[in-house]
This record gives sequence, C-alpha cells and structure tokens, in this order.
Amino acid sequence: MFLTGEFSHISRVSKRLLHYYDEIGLLKPAYIDAATGYRYYSASQLPQLNRILALKDLGLSLDQIAEMMKADVSDEEIHGMLLIKKAELEQTLQEDMHRLRGIEARIQQNQSSNDTLDVVIKSIPPQLFLSIRAILPSPEEMIELAQHIQRVIPSRVDQRALGPFAGIVYTDSFTLTNNDVELGYLLKIPVEDSIVISEEHVLHMRELPAIQTMATAVQTGGPDLVFVALSRIGQWIEANGYRIAGPYREIGLELSNMSTSHEMIVEVQMPIERLNTSSDVPVITRE
Repeated sequence: MFLTGEFSHISRVSKRLLHYYDEIGLLKPAYIDAATGYRYYSASQLPQLNRILALKDLGLSLDQIAEMMKADVSDEEIHGMLLIKKAELEQTLQEDMHRLRGIEARIQQNQSSNDTLDVVIKSIPPQLFLSIRAILPSPEEMIELAQHIQRVIPSRVDQRALGPFAGIVYTDSFTLTNNDVELGYLLKIPVEDSIVISEEHVLHMRELPAIQTMATAVQTGGPDLVFVALSRIGQWIEANGYRIAGPYREIGLELSNMSTSHEMIVEVQMPIERLNTSSDVPVITRE
C-alpha cells in the first residue's frame, strides 16, 4: 500500500487530482486509516487509474467516464478508441505543422515582397526526363512519392546519367488536394525506357520540350517556401509585360529530407511569353 504522495509518484498523477477523483467517487483509496485519516492506494489500482486517464484523453467528461467504468468497458474497446484518437491527433498535428510552415513562408514572403531582382530569364533546351505523372491526393503523399523515387532511382540508374530531381505541376490552379504532378530526374544521357519502383509506380523516360523564355528564381528552405519564389516570378511577369505560358517546374539544386529540411535549394521555372512583343528582354541561355 502507498500513501497518496507515494502513489502520485508511481502513477505520475498529481495528489490534487487523486484527491479530486476520491471526492467525486471516481477512484477511491484502497484504505483510509481511521486514526490518522491517511489515504492509501494499492498498486492493483493502477490499471483502473490508467483506464480513467485513457478515457479522459479521448475527450470524455468525468460523468461519461464514471458511466463507462460502471459498464466495465473492456481494455480492447478502450485500446480501439485510443487508436482512433491517436490517428485523429496525428492528422491534426500534421495539419497544424503544415499551417505553421505556411505562416513562416508568408512571413518570409512579406519580408521580400518587393524583391524581384533575383528573377533570371533563361532559355531551356530540350531535356530528357525519367519520371512518373500522377494525381496525388495530398502534399504529404507527393512528398512521400518524391522521397521514394529519390531512395530507389540512384541505386537503379548509372549516377553519371542522373541530373537534378525535378517536378512539374500541371494543375491549373492551386489546391492542396488531387494535384496533377510529374516527378523524377532530369537526365544527362538516355536510360532504359521504364523503371519499376513499386507495384503502382513506373518511371518512363521522355523528352521535355525546349522553353524559349523561362522565368526562374532560386529559393532556399523547405517545400512550403516554393511559393515565395513563385510570388517573385509573378511580380516580375506583371512588371515586365509577360504572361504564364505553361506548367511550372521545380528543379532541386540541393535536396535532403523534403519534408523537414530548411536547407533545400530549389529553382522554380515558369514558362512565359510576351503580352507586348515590341519590347525586348535579355535572355540567358543555359549551357
């Protein structure tokens, strides 16, 4: 038997909470010394206390917990409810982290909202692209597929053939769900036409068309900061009398863990064309 303070240490629950549970009849001491009034708890009460705390973590009120304790809900049922709650919390945490990264990105965008000097105009030649195109339900699944490709392809393809990892976004407007994207590696030399990396994912080699006028900007940081580069490009397009002329590309100049790294270096490339063909813009041709 343990005094309340001792049981508090063992159970990792405060004395105040144990006293409160005693007062409302949710968890009574195993024994109370009539002479001293000291409360004593038994180690055999730990499972009962853990069930109370588990049900509390599920968001149930103390009255609801009391009813469930009376109904003698099984450990299996509680375990199932906890797994469901765990999945819900993980989803909420993932969404909150996504919002946090978005806020950080918006702050950075606000700090550099007038900066268009780092937009560079290039002419991009035709390029071989070993890739897979898919409609992906969420940003997390897009990152997961990109990471899977980066894990598998370097071991399946001659390193001398691989250029930077790249992605093309075909969805005609921004959305967090069901994005139409193409992911893979730009190639320096041809490789076999198709490479199977899983039952549902096969990469094929094709040639990306040349782009005569490509507005580009380099962005450092995680994947949620790519829109900062897009914003700079958008400002340049409007200021110089151009318009978007096709899906944009993201070229990984330096990548590590796409979901957590703050040291990624990505070049965003946006095909553009003139609104007014009478003006000239200097073009830098990629070697």
